[in-house]
Amino acid sequence: MIRSMTGFGAGELRTKKGSFIVEIRTLNHKFLEVTPKLPNSLGIFDEKVKMLIKNEIKRGKVYFNLIYDTTQESGASILIDEKLAKSYLGKLKAMKKHLKLEGSIELSNIIAFPGVINYRQEEKDVAKLWPYIEEATKKAIKKLIKDREKEGNFLFNDLSKRIKKIRNVVLDIKKDASSNVRNYKKRLQARIKELTGGYAIDKGRLEVEVALFAKNSDITEELTRLSNHINNFVRTIKRKGEAGKKLDFIAQELHREINTIGSKSSGFNISKGAIEAKTEIEKIREQLKNIE
Repeated sequence: MIRSMTGFGAGELRTKKGSFIVEIRTLNHKFLEVTPKLPNSLGIFDEKVKMLIKNEIKRGKVYFNLIYDTTQESGASILIDEKLAKSYLGKLKAMKKHLKLEGSIELSNIIAFPGVINYRQEEKDVAKLWPYIEEATKKAIKKLIKDREKEGNFLFNDLSKRIKKIRNVVLDIKKDASSNVRNYKKRLQARIKELTGGYAIDKGRLEVEVALFAKNSDITEELTRLSNHINNFVRTIKRKGEAGKKLDFIAQELHREINTIGSKSSGFNISKGAIEAKTEIEKIREQLKNIE
């Protein structure tokens, strides 16, 4: 079943080494783009995190955030960047003076800025943390996929309804196409009689004109390709894994074929059907922007 590109998943793991909380949020994007955010001390795991995500997610913009709480882990040391804290304090004082603000600047205001308080561990200890990060990440990915599948189910139902409408329109166009040439011949005969005042019609010339019209307005190939594209579209939305790019290509082909049918036909019903089909195809293409 198709999956949406938007979703959220979180995973948490509590250990003697501390708590590992992973949050993953995904948005629409043409390709896969992973942006991991880890504490400075765990930055060495950036690539490993990306690989875990890439194994399961194939399309979308992925925001990964790892929160590592070491308050219960005695082996971690806390570092305070006093120079950075003073810099923040100076900036806050200058802003306060410039904006003529009242009140005092509290310590909590300073330590809330990134980089003021840091945790440090020995490199050999950090390397041992990967299994915990991996487990928390897998939990988050599992929940993320479930969330994307839930949204994908709504998209599946919507796309199924729209492609069914297009299939019905194509069936109606096929019925009208068979009588299109006969109706043209009748109209042409009536028009010639009107212009000639009822004189005999050159049947040979009439048949040539009708044959030329039939050749130029023949949409048999387009209808056959349309039916194939519709069947392919239905098969693709039912399969697992990445489908968005293929569905987008099929939708483009559907649009191209129905455009050709609309330009070839002079019949009202066929033209009307082509417009209806194009409307549904445009709505489908909008929905496909959100499919993995």
